[in-house]
Amino acid sequence: MNVPSSRVARRTFLKRIAAAGLFPTIIPASALGRSGTVAPSNRIRMGLIGCGGHGTSWNLDRMFENPDQQVVAVCDVDGRHAAEAERRVNEHYSKALGMPYRCDVFRDFRDLINRKDIDAVDVATPDHWHVLPALMATRAKKHVICEKPLSLTLAEGRQLADESARSGLVFQTASENRSIDSYIQIVELVRGGYIGELRHVKVMLPKDNEARGNEDFTVQPPPKELDYDFWQGQAPIAPYCPARVHNTFRWNLAYSGGRITDWGAHLFDLAQWASGHERTGPVEVEGTGTFPPGDSVWNTAGIFDVRYRYSSGLTMHAWSEGTPGVKFEGTEGWVMFRGWRAPLTASDPKVLDVVIPESKRAHRPTVICRRDAASGPAGGEHLDFTDAIKNNKPTYAPAEIGHRTISIAHIANIAMRLGRKLGWDPDKEEFVGDAEANAMRAREQREPWTPKNVDAWLNVS
Repeated sequence: MNVPSSRVARRTFLKRIAAAGLFPTIIPASALGRSGTVAPSNRIRMGLIGCGGHGTSWNLDRMFENPDQQVVAVCDVDGRHAAEAERRVNEHYSKALGMPYRCDVFRDFRDLINRKDIDAVDVATPDHWHVLPALMATRAKKHVICEKPLSLTLAEGRQLADESARSGLVFQTASENRSIDSYIQIVELVRGGYIGELRHVKVMLPKDNEARGNEDFTVQPPPKELDYDFWQGQAPIAPYCPARVHNTFRWNLAYSGGRITDWGAHLFDLAQWASGHERTGPVEVEGTGTFPPGDSVWNTAGIFDVRYRYSSGLTMHAWSEGTPGVKFEGTEGWVMFRGWRAPLTASDPKVLDVVIPESKRAHRPTVICRRDAASGPAGGEHLDFTDAIKNNKPTYAPAEIGHRTISIAHIANIAMRLGRKLGWDPDKEEFVGDAEANAMRAREQREPWTPKNVDAWLNVS
């Protein structure tokens, strides 16, 4: 594949202007980053794939704050999103450097990944586009931080987790909650036995498919700035309407899994982590869900009630209610939070004052972020990611953990759609004696957007 010639990369740009005598060739270590202690040659050169929504409103800001990261390229199939990301990157680094800065801009993620000078990629695309760019980046020997939910299907998640583990590269499922002090505390209290033996977990999730300011279902030509066919990718061809794409793609099963994957990626992660099941799963699932008609643009379950059983005897109940939260119930009490980053409460408030000894601590990132901080570091997932790269160690949420987290939501969606209780083998990752359910672990993928083509996309020269 020929990489299109767009704006020159930072290194080339600086060499050219230096040769012309316009700017100094030596950039001080303090030019970028909060601490001013990271030399330019030691910064991790990042490419951002997916510049809408969370890509710019969260990930760019977190990378700007992190002195170990430097964004050198952005990519999006929507030219409006790409242009906004380009503007923000150039504005930030031009101000930080005190000289003009230009990042590269791509419409095709393959061109960005094939850039030799990029060390790592941040995949912040819609859910159905998480796995393919992450797979290609892994095969291109680049570190990956990928948004959650990690995959659209069980089969894709398993492939990504396996390939990531074999690669020896750093992978981070971008779960910022694992860096928040109150969530680390609740996990350590449960794992440390401070509420006795854990017996039951309650996971409360938001309900209904939310308009998010975009409920135009009128079939119409896509905007000229959007490569809509590329946006659909592996999914079946469907007519364009605004409600199908940006912000509300989560409510269509071709692109995501609804509220249970959207919020489950956060809260199931904490439930699995605290209960000691972050690399395995339950043995049984059953549930009910209210799905719109099959031909609806929004066809995911907005109302649902799901129950799980684990081989240890632990049970978990997840349902759509409104205010998100998790409650852990043990033989000697309970501990919970109710509300996004709300304070913890417990049956015995004294439990919340326990100082966790080193022997009972979970994987804590180098920088722990405060749930109630008005300012200061917020992107703990990015800080943990770069710390892992620098020190050649695993992140707190490698692909295996991200895959296992969202598997909890995927098997629930399958059980709800089939309307029956299902046995689940977490070791083989297959439903027990149910061919119809097992067929739903994967999906048909529209060519050429299938894993078998990834090697052909790599520029190995």
